[in-house]
Amino acid sequence: MSMSLKSYEHCCSSLQALATLGKIEGVIPLLHGPQPCAYQTQIGSMTCRPSRLVTAGTLIQKSEVVFGGEQNLKNQIINIYRQYKPKIIVIINTCLPQLIGEDIKGVISEVEQEIPELRVTYFDSGFNFPKSLPLGNDVAWTTLVKLLKPMEKVTGSVGLVGRSGQDAGAFTPVDTFLKEAGITTFAFPAPHLSELEKIVQADILVPMHVVPYLTCKELSERFGSRVEYVEVPSGVIGTSGFLRGVADLLKNQKLHDLVDQEEEKMRPRYEAIKKRFAEDPVKVVIAYGPASEFSMSKILADFGAEVIMIPSMKNKFAQAEKELQKKKYGVTIFEDDFDTLEDVYQMFKPDTIFCEVQGRVEFIPKLMPTFCNMMFLTAYGYDFALDIGENFHMNMKREVLVTWKDLVKRYGGELHA
Repeated sequence: MSMSLKSYEHCCSSLQALATLGKIEGVIPLLHGPQPCAYQTQIGSMTCRPSRLVTAGTLIQKSEVVFGGEQNLKNQIINIYRQYKPKIIVIINTCLPQLIGEDIKGVISEVEQEIPELRVTYFDSGFNFPKSLPLGNDVAWTTLVKLLKPMEKVTGSVGLVGRSGQDAGAFTPVDTFLKEAGITTFAFPAPHLSELEKIVQADILVPMHVVPYLTCKELSERFGSRVEYVEVPSGVIGTSGFLRGVADLLKNQKLHDLVDQEEEKMRPRYEAIKKRFAEDPVKVVIAYGPASEFSMSKILADFGAEVIMIPSMKNKFAQAEKELQKKKYGVTIFEDDFDTLEDVYQMFKPDTIFCEVQGRVEFIPKLMPTFCNMMFLTAYGYDFALDIGENFHMNMKREVLVTWKDLVKRYGGELHA
């Protein structure tokens, strides 16, 4: 009798690593693994990385499992460099080459002797992080940070450190306020390596999400930046809390004033959304995924939804955010072990659920609204939250699903649970 994978073990950290590194021009990720691994990872990451950026794989063959695939890896690194001239190649070392004990460091050493202007590094992914898909982001960033070089610090500057590659160019809803308040801001990630590597100039690092704990730790230890976790800037209250936290760190009254103005401007929309949620209550389970459960739970709880959040991260940032969400928003944090989301459904009986894929077999027969976490990767700022709130009840399609349930009961017998 075989044991099935638990519900949270279906996605691989290699997927997130590929999507993350594949978003930065000047960096090419090289997935070192067999063809099925490369195929699934490429397909899985297509929705969250631009197709114009290059990713590559080695496609380990059966013979290489026996005799080693080091030469194949070396050849692929050289081919990538000759064709695309990247500044950095990051090898994502998947489960199979780890199991057969390939000498990745030896390959890198040989390549660096032949192409001294190319920087090559690697990290182990796959079964190292079976319960945390987004750790693929953090270890990928940490590996990249180890190749960055020191630059002169900018006193009083802030470095915004994001969740994954999808955050490159996505900090505008937050850094617009910082810049208007006269604060020099650096972003990590950034769409191009030449911008990304300036993060080492930041005086204070302020994480935009719970994911980059190891990344911030590496930046702090290597370049002396101070790390200050505030909160995830998602939702109306959460975005204000983040901006005011930065304002307090830098003693910047202008930033407080800008937040006051923005809150006053959007108050009618915010109150209207809260009224709708009060009139039509919603209970939501927001399950693991690429850590977007931490941001979506704040947005919906802020508007008055009853939220049960199943977190995918347990680092220090995640612990701080979980405590904040429990105390400030009344979010229920569920961390007990379970096999499938059907178990969670039976415990909480939610009206809708967020999880890593939309077509969940547990909920299709129930005709229950299901949202895909992968669609909410850069959930920062006021406008994103207000847009979610104003359209949430419509997007649940409850009227349609109720009609379908009635039809099934009438013509197909009772619903099959």
